[in-house]
Amino acid sequence: MDKKKAVKLATASAVAASAFVAANPHASQAATDVATVVSQAKAQFKAAYYAYSHAVTETGKLPNISDVYAAYNKAKQAYANAVAVVNKAGGAKKDAYLADLQATYETYVFKANPKSGEARVATYIDAYNYAVKLDSLRQDLAKAVEAKDLAKAEELYHKISYELKTRTVILDRVYGQSTRDLLRSQYKNEAQKLRDSLIYDITVSIKAREAQDAAKAGNLDKAKAALDQVNQYVSKVTDAFKAQLQKAAQDANAAYEAALPPKVESVTAVNAKTLEIKFNKAVDAATVIDNKGTSDTSDDVVKASAITLTAIDSQGPVSTVKASLSDDKKTLKLVADGSQFFTKRYVVDIKNVKTLDGKDVPSYTTTIDTTDSVRPSVLSSSYADNGLTLKVKFSEPLASVGTVKLYDGTTEISVSPKFTAGDDEMTINLASSSVPVNKDLTLKIFGAVDYNGNVINPNPAELTVKKTTVDTTKPTVQNIEAVNTKTVKVTFSEKLLSNPTIKIGGQTASVSVDSTGLVYTATLANALSEGVYAVEVSDYKDLAGNAGDTYTKVVQLKADTTAPKFVSSQVVKIDGVEHLVLTFDEEVTTGSNVTIVQTSDKYIDENNVLKQVGTSLTTTSDNFKLYLPTDGKSKSVALNISSLPKGTYTVTLPKGLVSDLAGNSYAERKQITFVRGSDSLTTKPALDTNYDANGVKADNNNELVFAFTQNLDASALNLSNFNINGLTVTKAVFDVDTKHIRVTLAPGANTWTGTHVITISNIKNTSGLVMDTVTVSEFMKENVAPTFTATLTSADVIRVDFSEPVANATINSPLSANNFTVKVDGNVVTVSSVYEDNNANTGVQGSKGYKTVYLKLQSPVSDLSKPITLSAKDIVDVDQTGAINSNNVVGNNVSDAVVNVAK
Repeated sequence: MDKKKAVKLATASAVAASAFVAANPHASQAATDVATVVSQAKAQFKAAYYAYSHAVTETGKLPNISDVYAAYNKAKQAYANAVAVVNKAGGAKKDAYLADLQATYETYVFKANPKSGEARVATYIDAYNYAVKLDSLRQDLAKAVEAKDLAKAEELYHKISYELKTRTVILDRVYGQSTRDLLRSQYKNEAQKLRDSLIYDITVSIKAREAQDAAKAGNLDKAKAALDQVNQYVSKVTDAFKAQLQKAAQDANAAYEAALPPKVESVTAVNAKTLEIKFNKAVDAATVIDNKGTSDTSDDVVKASAITLTAIDSQGPVSTVKASLSDDKKTLKLVADGSQFFTKRYVVDIKNVKTLDGKDVPSYTTTIDTTDSVRPSVLSSSYADNGLTLKVKFSEPLASVGTVKLYDGTTEISVSPKFTAGDDEMTINLASSSVPVNKDLTLKIFGAVDYNGNVINPNPAELTVKKTTVDTTKPTVQNIEAVNTKTVKVTFSEKLLSNPTIKIGGQTASVSVDSTGLVYTATLANALSEGVYAVEVSDYKDLAGNAGDTYTKVVQLKADTTAPKFVSSQVVKIDGVEHLVLTFDEEVTTGSNVTIVQTSDKYIDENNVLKQVGTSLTTTSDNFKLYLPTDGKSKSVALNISSLPKGTYTVTLPKGLVSDLAGNSYAERKQITFVRGSDSLTTKPALDTNYDANGVKADNNNELVFAFTQNLDASALNLSNFNINGLTVTKAVFDVDTKHIRVTLAPGANTWTGTHVITISNIKNTSGLVMDTVTVSEFMKENVAPTFTATLTSADVIRVDFSEPVANATINSPLSANNFTVKVDGNVVTVSSVYEDNNANTGVQGSKGYKTVYLKLQSPVSDLSKPITLSAKDIVDVDQTGAINSNNVVGNNVSDAVVNVAK
């Protein structure tokens, strides 16, 4: 009989016996073979176990859970029935039968607290049900990923992580290695695989939030730590959440950068021509670059009020320093102009720089050494203009490229490099017919030097170049477009060696080329009348020297009659003052004496109350100008709205507000809404001399009050802002309002009374403007608390010696017993009076300073082995012994220390 049939027979027998007992549980012992019932019940227990274990070993699959439940329920019923029979008819073997039934049942079916290898069916059912629940979470997570629901995915990720960490041990309790392995592989491993695939996604999501929250709370160290993980892992996230997490990473980085206080990160000498200043935040170009207002940025120089370079090794100054900002506005590049270069050491002083959001970059000064001993080299070569122009890039700007030769083998080919001193690139025109095509050529550069005289390495530098194109085609005019009655645009088939000659109606026009090198704009000095005119293009050659044919085309010139159209509006601050910036669809000029807001117009104030404006706003040459013009032209205008009260305005832009360059007036009358807020302060804060002659007042020995003309921001409370003769300060707080700062000295910091020199710097107003550093003088009394020693001079007299003259805090009152506390062995003893002399003949007086006094005890000391202590209160120092008045009071309270009385 095979194994499977034996299992089926045993199961059938157990079922039959169970059914018999169930139908007749109270049959006589004679009618019931107890041993058989027990044996058949045990067989049913094992059959329940086989219901899952044999299915796994024979099919390699988990059984239908309903089959396992059915076998499990039969085993439970068989156990209950068998126990009933044994209790009824077990006789002398009753306990043995019951023990055997229980042991077998707990091994194969169920036990309340099973150990390894026990309660196999119940443990399997529990594990299977748990596995199904785990798989349901996995499926839900998979759906969230498919739906790109990051929040849901993160929630389920944590739930599955919890299950995997704390609860999947239930799968390890199942009896049978193959069953355990199958449960793990089919459920746990799949859940873990999906969970693990999202580790980077969830980490980035969590850390991006953490970085933002920490940045908002001002915990920049925590934000930076979280951000480091975001930036480390964001490139590893899955495609499902890539877009969301990249955005989260960008937002986190932005939040962190926004929270960072602006600063100069570094100043370095790149080479003898170039310096770089790196900021940690994007800076306002207008504060570091002197823009000449032209589209050509090559004439932009560093702003002298922001960056100064002072030579300190007797080298001559660099008179002109070109300046440019990186795309992210964080790196300022400074280049010595023309043949000038940096050498030796410079003090670099950086100040008056603002970030894009208008915050001050703290002043920064450093010394750099521009000495350059690194030899230049060739970095790379490339081709342009369809392979006819060779570009050679060097490692740094050169003073000279030396001698440049091109060889075909040993035969030299004449070339004329295009290079300007100070450039880090040269170009060579390969279009000449003397340069062979599709052949390796050798370019040699002899004696090229940088601005510190370092010769190129190696010298000569060699590189292999190849001309891949033969250009014998003439350039042609591809299109002529009439713009207006004075301008046409001419498009060529390829780049030209130089500007062509273009005539409109027989008049020679001025010519400029766009960034592509293909489109030339020809403009007459004076407009022609509308009509048909001939445009003639002549005297032009391509880069290979091929001359183009003279080309003539008749065009119709029409005047521009289209009025400018409104595009957008925004309120921006210019030098701290709010302006309404209006943008149009073409370049415009400003209209004058155009009223935008009438006195009778309504607006909604800050409290949402509708009010009459009460003032008009009319354009003038002072309050209405082009916004950020280039070459004197702009599509935007800026209107100063500082005269309007705060609130929300809805206005209709009047006709004639602007005109285009052809003189067409704006006529749309668009209605716009804007919010007038508040202007920033445009002047620096200063000490308020109305508060005190110098703006500073010593309020007491320990505190000074600094009064300012404007409200200050919290950064003004930085202790380093106050240098009080080098004394240590412990606290700075706003006093009553944000115009006054109360500064506290460290106890005992000021050891002398007199005039002190105080320097105040880096104080900012609420608009971020920094005060000019000022130095003032202020009379201050020393703040050292007087101390004392005590000696028992007789059984009932204690001598008290002070470190400086003192008096009662109430000057005209004498020192008394109330000012002193004497304890013997911890118990207070009475001081009867205070005297000037040891004999206790002359009592101390009011309005008099003392360095030594004598305390008369009411009862003499009887036991010198007991400790005696003394403390004092309501005693202040004065500037002399003997007769005093209020002018002699220094005012420092005596030390509150408890001293031991010497014996």
